[in-house]
Amino acid sequence: MACVACGRILEDTFSQKPVTAYASRDVIIGQWLDAFEFSLSKVPSSRINGVGISMPGPFDYSNGISLIQGVNKYDELYGVNVKEVLKTKLGFTEDLPIHFENDAFCFGLGESLTGVAASCHKVIAITLGTGLGAAFLAGGKIQKEGIGVPPEGFLYNTPFKDGIAEDYLSTAWLVSQFNAISTKRVREAKEIYERALSGNDSFAIDIFQSFGKNLGECLAPWVKSFGAECLIIGGNISKASAFFLQELQQVFKQHCPTLMIQIAKETELAAIAGAAGLVQPTRGNENATESTQLWRKTKQPLMPLEIKSITESKGEYNLYPFTSLGAQKIFSGFDSIAEWIISQKVVLIDGYVGVDWMTVRRELDDVFNKKELKVQWVDTAAFLQTEEEIDAIVAPFLGEQDSVWGRKTDLLLKDLYNLEHLHQVQPDAACDICIFFGIGAGLSSWDAPIVYIDLPKNELQHRMAAGSICNLGKTKPETAAAMYKRFYFVDWEILNRFRLQLLSRIALVADGQWQNEITWSNYSDVKNGLGHLAKNAIRVRPWLAPGAWGGQWLKNHIKELNKEEVNYAWSFELIVPENGLVFESDGYLLEVAFDWLMLQEADAVLGKDAARFGLEFPIRFDFLDTIDGGNLSIQCHPRLDYIRKQFGETITQDETYYIVDCQEGAKVYLGFQEDIDPEKFRSELERSLEEKVPVAIEKYVQVHPSHKHDLFLIPHGTVHSSGAGNLVLEISATPYIFTFKMYDWLRLDLNGKPRPINIDHAFRNLNFERKGELVKKELISHPAVLEKGSNWQVVHLPTHPDHFYDVHRLEFSETITVDTENGCHVLMLVEGTSIVVETEEVQQRYNFAETFVIPAAAGKYRLVNEGKEMAKVIKAFIK
Repeated sequence: MACVACGRILEDTFSQKPVTAYASRDVIIGQWLDAFEFSLSKVPSSRINGVGISMPGPFDYSNGISLIQGVNKYDELYGVNVKEVLKTKLGFTEDLPIHFENDAFCFGLGESLTGVAASCHKVIAITLGTGLGAAFLAGGKIQKEGIGVPPEGFLYNTPFKDGIAEDYLSTAWLVSQFNAISTKRVREAKEIYERALSGNDSFAIDIFQSFGKNLGECLAPWVKSFGAECLIIGGNISKASAFFLQELQQVFKQHCPTLMIQIAKETELAAIAGAAGLVQPTRGNENATESTQLWRKTKQPLMPLEIKSITESKGEYNLYPFTSLGAQKIFSGFDSIAEWIISQKVVLIDGYVGVDWMTVRRELDDVFNKKELKVQWVDTAAFLQTEEEIDAIVAPFLGEQDSVWGRKTDLLLKDLYNLEHLHQVQPDAACDICIFFGIGAGLSSWDAPIVYIDLPKNELQHRMAAGSICNLGKTKPETAAAMYKRFYFVDWEILNRFRLQLLSRIALVADGQWQNEITWSNYSDVKNGLGHLAKNAIRVRPWLAPGAWGGQWLKNHIKELNKEEVNYAWSFELIVPENGLVFESDGYLLEVAFDWLMLQEADAVLGKDAARFGLEFPIRFDFLDTIDGGNLSIQCHPRLDYIRKQFGETITQDETYYIVDCQEGAKVYLGFQEDIDPEKFRSELERSLEEKVPVAIEKYVQVHPSHKHDLFLIPHGTVHSSGAGNLVLEISATPYIFTFKMYDWLRLDLNGKPRPINIDHAFRNLNFERKGELVKKELISHPAVLEKGSNWQVVHLPTHPDHFYDVHRLEFSETITVDTENGCHVLMLVEGTSIVVETEEVQQRYNFAETFVIPAAAGKYRLVNEGKEMAKVIKAFIK
């Protein structure tokens, strides 16, 4: 341990303390702390910019969690978050970074920054001891991928002879080979070295010479392919270099004659200097890169923690609808949830992917430390299978690497964990509090209540866009498209299944969408709230997103939206896999996924259709805004058998376009021209894709003028697109990502990249019989009055036979009464200012363009028009 300034170790800060590697966790950490405290006492705290720690593996270097086990060295630290323990014990502030890196990487970094290798651009540094460590460096930076670099930068497990490199380049090989040829048995490589030094043991010298030849033959291909200028050798075996260096040089003379070879003088000091090199020069650097500052990437603000910051006005769209639970049902702050945890002593904290687990732990630890409580923290990340193993497990569900879609997984969360090791960990009786935390804590055998931290899907995706979160089992983010695909087809499926498994054990539900805040409630109170919703009107929290073709209507009509956004293309009004339900108590808000409602109340919500759809809510409403925007892509959606076989969905994406508003001259592309030639159409699309030339789409696809309150029918396989100038209410079956784009007008997305085109998928699903006059007859709804009263009428807007849902429009100047007839209704006020929905228990106002659900269990309900003009409400329901 030492303090380092400008790559130089400050001599009076160097501390070397013995560590009992096989001792208990507290003893090991205590010995580390002695070294830290000595070195830190020599330098003012204001001069400490950060801490870098060189650690052997396996170790979760990003999060600071030890994964070492089964080697009689640091086994007691398995699963311990060393970073948080040190931060707490040493009293480090939150702005002081702690970085961990592989010990061999740190050695190489130290040598390339301060040693003889500093003048070289490309360097390979190795450590020879009980194992083989290696670091590949270019320009003083660690390389973990690229030309001539082994996977993850690790050399020890690369193939060599009839095994791996470490089989031939370690103390174990030296001992076994010596004992195989000599009558003098040894236990340690040090003894072989001493025999070689004596000059009286030819076997010892021969073994080291063979070692040198092995080392050269193993390294030469890597040195050559990487283009290394310098090889640095450190580690305990390097002390015997006099006996193997000549053989090593002979090999390199044949393959890499210009390579400079250096024996490190002080492996440990180089590793310390390298660890210090992990730390940025200054703390609180205002010029830090955007990626390190962002934890969410969006121009949309977070949902307010308290409703005092929300103003609700009659006739104005409400972006944050909520349902009240009553007084003293929702609580705010980590201090309050910490008090509950203290009362329980042993607790499991589980939750959804994307939750900031390190912040959760840090905030809770602050409370526990102030109370001087001893806490056992066990992180589930320590028990995950390796990243490579998990990648292999989930790969069958991700399709081809560059494909947009995968297939919904049937995996269970337990498939990703080493359950044997996880179940071995038990609460520590010596601690005041024992906490098993992270995704999968509920897999533990601990008999303890569960705190479940949920995260809204929109916030998950904002964090995904910022690169601040990873998929299940991953250690670093990937592209947003790759991450979303894995979230949708793997992570969400696994975690939704696991949440159902946990329900009976959950005691508290918390909302993890804020960075350093949290709200929470007793699950029993949330269940009561869900039960209340299942008999009354429901409105989810909508969220909006920009897009390549996005318009300005939503931005101009929803006051709470950020006006700095370039446009709003989509409004997730009711796409329940990605919407949440918001509860309120004493001004505090708490959001849970819509899934919780279906897990508990599917029968009440869907009524007679529950057996058919199970836990899957079948209808979605969303806005597509192209007013002052552009055309949607020319597209189609999959047939039912195709979406089931290829993607694992149970229902397909049968859609309709309801025109809520439009500009003069607006149009919809729908159906083929009578003389459509499929082969010629495909040829034109493919030529456009390859040569970037426009397609005369209207030569192949019909165009229809759009007017307010028109309904266009888009069963699967139908070619279609909304033209510019429309505010479309998309009434659809719930699947929402299976859009096969054939032509996107040669434009780029908001990131300056072309959107994926899926001509192959499209042509496997297109229905070329939907053409000519048949389109107007079957794909444009022809309204008819079903019922009529003195100041109301019900208008039927018939859907296509392939649609499993139908559409009515309720038109009334005063009131109208409707019966669910044991079926679920999805509604929106599409003309008028506001209405009041009266169920048996409550009255609730809904404004123009707001979507709401009436569950089957509500029975009869009444709509009251609050405006002066005729109110028009769209109602979708299962046929």
